[in-house]
Amino acid sequence: MEEKTAASLGDSDRQGDERLSHPVEKLQSDTLGATEDHVAQRRHSNGAAASTVPQSPEDGGSSVKAGLLASLEDSDLVRKGNRKCSSIELERLSEKKQDNGSCRSSTATRGNEHIKRTLASELRLKDSDSTRSLKSHSRTASPQPSVRNDLHTKHTLQTEKNPRGPIAQAPVAIPQTARSPKIRRRRETRLDVDRARMIATNANLHYGLSSDQALEKVLQVARNVLKEESRKVSVREQLLTYNARPETLLLLACAILLLITYIYSYYSDAPNQIRTTAMLVESLFLFVVYAWNGYLFQSETRLMKKEIMDRAETIVNSLERSGMNMVQDTRIPFVRTLTLCKVLRDGLVRVFPTNLLAEGDIVEMHYGDIAPCRMKLLQTPAEELPPTTFAQARTDVQTPRKEYYLAPGQIFKPTLFSGSSSEEELQANYIMRQGRFQFRLLETPIERNIRAALREERPNPVIFNELLIIIDLFYNYIVWIVLALALVILALRYGLVDVMQNHNPQQGFALLMVLPAYSLLPLLPMVFPLLWLVSRSFGNAKILILFEALQSSKTMYEDDEEVDEFDAEAPPPIKIVQIDRHALWKRFCSLLTKWDKSSLTRSTNLLESLGSTTVICCLDREGTISDPFPSVEEVMFPMPSEELAVLEVVEDLYRPGMVRFEETDWEQHMSSLKPLGLNLLLNTNCGVLHGRRRGEHHRKRSNLHFHGKTKPARQSCVCSLGKLIGFTENALKTFAKRKELFTFCPFHPSLDYAVRNYQYEIPSMVSSVYEEMSSGSYQLFTDGHVELLLDMCSDYWTGQGLESMTPTMEKRIYSFYHNAIINDMQCVGYAYRPINVVDHGHIPFLHQENSLPADTGYALIALPSAAGLDRIEATNADSHSYRGSLSGSENGSQTLGRTLSNASGAGSLERTWKQFDQQRVKARVNEFAFQEISSKEDEAQFFKDVIKGQIFLGMATLCHQPKLNVTDFIEDLGLAGIRFVYFSPTGERESKAYAERLGLETDWNSCILLSSSNDEDDIATTGYMQSYDINARLPRGIDQIRPHLQDVDDIPLHVSLFAECSPEATTEMIRIFQEYGEVVCCIGSALNAKSTPSFAAADVSIAMEPMQTRAQTRGSDAMSGHQPPLAIGASLVSLPCGLVMQYETSLYALTQLIRESRRLLTGMRLGFFFLAGTYMSMSLALLLSYCMLLPPLWSGYQMLWLIWIVCPIIAVPILFAPDDDNIMSIMPVKNIEHLNDRWRFMAYFFIRFTPLSILCNLTYILCLLALKPSYMHATDIFGRYGANGWLHWTSEEQWPVMVSENVMSVAFIWSLIWVCATFLHRTSSLIHYLPFRNGIWIVSSILGLVLQLVFAIVSIHFSPISISHLPWYIYFIGLIWPLSIIPIQELAKMHDRKQYIRFQKRSKLQFNTKLGMHSPL
Repeated sequence: MEEKTAASLGDSDRQGDERLSHPVEKLQSDTLGATEDHVAQRRHSNGAAASTVPQSPEDGGSSVKAGLLASLEDSDLVRKGNRKCSSIELERLSEKKQDNGSCRSSTATRGNEHIKRTLASELRLKDSDSTRSLKSHSRTASPQPSVRNDLHTKHTLQTEKNPRGPIAQAPVAIPQTARSPKIRRRRETRLDVDRARMIATNANLHYGLSSDQALEKVLQVARNVLKEESRKVSVREQLLTYNARPETLLLLACAILLLITYIYSYYSDAPNQIRTTAMLVESLFLFVVYAWNGYLFQSETRLMKKEIMDRAETIVNSLERSGMNMVQDTRIPFVRTLTLCKVLRDGLVRVFPTNLLAEGDIVEMHYGDIAPCRMKLLQTPAEELPPTTFAQARTDVQTPRKEYYLAPGQIFKPTLFSGSSSEEELQANYIMRQGRFQFRLLETPIERNIRAALREERPNPVIFNELLIIIDLFYNYIVWIVLALALVILALRYGLVDVMQNHNPQQGFALLMVLPAYSLLPLLPMVFPLLWLVSRSFGNAKILILFEALQSSKTMYEDDEEVDEFDAEAPPPIKIVQIDRHALWKRFCSLLTKWDKSSLTRSTNLLESLGSTTVICCLDREGTISDPFPSVEEVMFPMPSEELAVLEVVEDLYRPGMVRFEETDWEQHMSSLKPLGLNLLLNTNCGVLHGRRRGEHHRKRSNLHFHGKTKPARQSCVCSLGKLIGFTENALKTFAKRKELFTFCPFHPSLDYAVRNYQYEIPSMVSSVYEEMSSGSYQLFTDGHVELLLDMCSDYWTGQGLESMTPTMEKRIYSFYHNAIINDMQCVGYAYRPINVVDHGHIPFLHQENSLPADTGYALIALPSAAGLDRIEATNADSHSYRGSLSGSENGSQTLGRTLSNASGAGSLERTWKQFDQQRVKARVNEFAFQEISSKEDEAQFFKDVIKGQIFLGMATLCHQPKLNVTDFIEDLGLAGIRFVYFSPTGERESKAYAERLGLETDWNSCILLSSSNDEDDIATTGYMQSYDINARLPRGIDQIRPHLQDVDDIPLHVSLFAECSPEATTEMIRIFQEYGEVVCCIGSALNAKSTPSFAAADVSIAMEPMQTRAQTRGSDAMSGHQPPLAIGASLVSLPCGLVMQYETSLYALTQLIRESRRLLTGMRLGFFFLAGTYMSMSLALLLSYCMLLPPLWSGYQMLWLIWIVCPIIAVPILFAPDDDNIMSIMPVKNIEHLNDRWRFMAYFFIRFTPLSILCNLTYILCLLALKPSYMHATDIFGRYGANGWLHWTSEEQWPVMVSENVMSVAFIWSLIWVCATFLHRTSSLIHYLPFRNGIWIVSSILGLVLQLVFAIVSIHFSPISISHLPWYIYFIGLIWPLSIIPIQELAKMHDRKQYIRFQKRSKLQFNTKLGMHSPL
């Protein structure tokens, strides 16, 4: 029986886009590639219906074949958008295809022409069968057949033959009506696509969803989820919450009291009182403030809850409006941090992020792939099984088949079929599918993605919790104390003075209602909501603009000139960038008014969380903190006497992109390194040796990943190592690649060991057959899985000769291999063998006619569980083969080929592969003889024999190295009081090995396992491997962390490494961190869909591009225009992320953002505390005036002016305080037990702001004494100001009070400016932190003072009293009063500095300690 063939994949540079190779290959290998014997057997099984089929492929019509070829041409060209083929062009292409065996398009490549020629020759037998039946039926059924009618007839006939029937329904014929040429061409194009879909359906192929269908399904699911979540946002609940707050009730009470007093005074005062008229304005203003703050509360709460939904809606709307750019990037890697999937769309295989798949999509899975959602295996019809199992399959075709399902997150292994099929059947199935198993999705993954981003609730930031405590302190204690004191004082005053002495009972209405309300006005949070919104919007805008500038700038991060680079306590380097003020203002306005729906400054609390971060959790490794592909670490090769030599490889700092050996005497091993270096260069197709530019990170492009999952080490190109050994381009020109052999062993014994999901890989190897053009000899070079490679090797090369592979040597190689694995390295083995042909003849089927030089073809080989057995199944995917016979001679001997010369210099490598006449080494390899014609079976037998008996050359170990500056970044985080935590999916030893490269501590109490002992995916049940970890009694499993923290110690909070982590365990550990007061910042891959729940749970998250495919991931936030799938997928994964970092961006950008956030957050904290103290001093001044029985110290509108305008302006420079050199060495506070020293801070407030209250009363008394009416005694200002009460003051009594209030307010603002200067830094003295260096302080101080002077001048402009009547000492006291205030401020700061330093020392000690209850001494 002949094996089915598959089309060549062509140039390996097209590996990221299977659109040309895969549809033809699937048609050929799954349905239309049957051999003549197979076709004859099917005809015989179909009975009489098959007897009429013509035996010659030239007989009969070829409409179906032409339609198929035209459809393939159309789907190739139309879907790519190059051009649209009309039906006439398609018929012309079909006729040309029928005559010449090829269909050449003006836009198709030569590789595509070769594929179509192959298709025409291979499909002739089967197409003639269907075509004759179809034409015969068409002539009798329809007088005017159309293309759709032909397809419908074929559909009906095949339905009658096959009781199972096709999946798709027959299309409906379109009436022939007059249409414009453009509409007709569009209709014909749609006809051709439907024709390809119908032919694929009738041929038992799975066409998959179209792009439009899949996109509509994804959008529909996303809309439904967003609609469901938006209903949960209740405006009514938000308004009820706002109105139930005590500060809101007090604000309403003050407004109502002022309004009632105005109504009462309107009918009672005489003459008219200016103060009474102002009460109406004050009352209305308070009502406006109540409505405004309610709007802000409702708006901010709604925006915070809908911010992620708004971003998701923006992505969905852009996707619906513009669609997706279906151009595939050829540089898409397949690493663990990229959750990508191969999906069948429009009959073409494309690489898509898993969150863009739709229910009903057909995806291709390899062994080792992880299911993105629940999916069902698509069974292959029995008629399409290989001929070797066809007879057995036909007997079971009537029996119901077992259905196979994969759960979300389940790894696809051969054990899925265990118990239902024998190993031979599974092996035949694997060969038939060519390692690609098709599954149909049963759900849409985007639903889980969006729900994970929306359902997590982040904790409040530290500063917000501090403000809540202050609000609770104010409105549960201070406000009521002030109100009680005011009522008691005013009630005593009213009873003892106004009633009993002055006999003015009308005075009680103003005393008991207005003055208590005035004493509460400064304490009400009228301006704080707006100030909070403005300040955080500005801070977030500054962070976002700085982040964009850091990513776009190409300058390097440098230390400050005054910083010693060797100082261990030096702050992290920074990058000097210019902030565009126009962009800053634009972003500030967009955040303030929420024009920008792409940012998450509210839901992530970007500024507050970055400024308070205590833990940075790294969720992924590849592409985030390490390069996507590993680099060479060591090279191992055999030596004589069964010894192994190991050379360490490091990056060459003087030659970027190159490597060097750490050992200086490495050239003495040149004889062992030469064949290894040649293997490295010949088995790569990176193009470096052909003049192409080397891209970082260098990738080895191979068609191997079309058929199986491989680790990143197999995708890494190590050609730089071959060039280091000395090979150049000229040394390789004599070799011509003839064939690639892909060998898989799905049932290898190594898979029976306990292997975690991240380690699961089907053993495979790639063998390349090369012909040396000068001599015509053939060589086989192999690289691949070490254990599989050793099974194929019978000898090893020592540098001096061949030695038989002995058990001792195998044991040493395996020992080195397993030791490398547990040290977090990936290994690639290398082997070689000569292909000796009798009489130095040629292998005929390796020389293809009319093929491109790069189109060498490949053969797929599947090995049984015992690799040494002869029952090896192979499928030849070469496009052109010749019949022949194969014979092998076990006793034949051949030299190792042409060995490398013994010259020691690198220059002598130009004369490679010369005849080695000093020593001839015998190799136990077969000698092959070929006839002129060879059969398919002989080719397959040759391929399975030629991979045996190889010579082991050596092994390379590769590991993921941290990115540039990552280790320094982690060290600087520790100095800043931020713990770096890495969640590793690997085992304990592998995790510690990688942690050492990161610079993390790996001794005792350094690693905790988050997997439980009963997990199915556990690597071992013994738990910790180190004795000190066992003695420390560290918790095992995420479910044991909380009990350990409650009952034992807090070691899990001090650990920087967690091993054996699942995504669910990682998310839960982040929640545990937050429960114990840690502020968590997460960084991870923007294309790892498993990271979305962790992103949503963290306080703030930063998604990082994991690879250099800017064309794919650029603009993940700015979703406008035609976006590629990877950009859309990254945007969906990073829905809950506040920032998205480009691949080239250094992690030092994060430390600079933290630095700026700390500065802004410190300024905000000091500014709000300053305003709170200022307003408290105003309330305290009013209480003091009440105690001294003075007239009102301020009118209501004067207090509102100070509260809303002047005081915030004076507080602005605190937000713009210059950088503190030590800000990145300060230990941040945790988000727990906030403001434990709140009463100490209250004492500071009273000490620092009481002098202001005294100044106000002193200045007010002196002004009243100087300006009082002449008929009034000096003591009358204390309780007897005005003979008839406040409602009946004359103009002579009103103006002195008004002038005194304004003069006192100016003096208050002047002193407040100097108090503000002491708040520019919390602990530093004015001597070391001069305010005159802060230009914003100077400007705001002048502006605030000028505004108050203007307000005073306008207020007293019509006053008959001149301020010139004021004595000089009032001016003197007002001017020199700050001299008495500043020393008090400095004393308070000195005491605070001592407490602050003590807190910092205690926090650093707690941060650096790892001592637990059971820790070793």
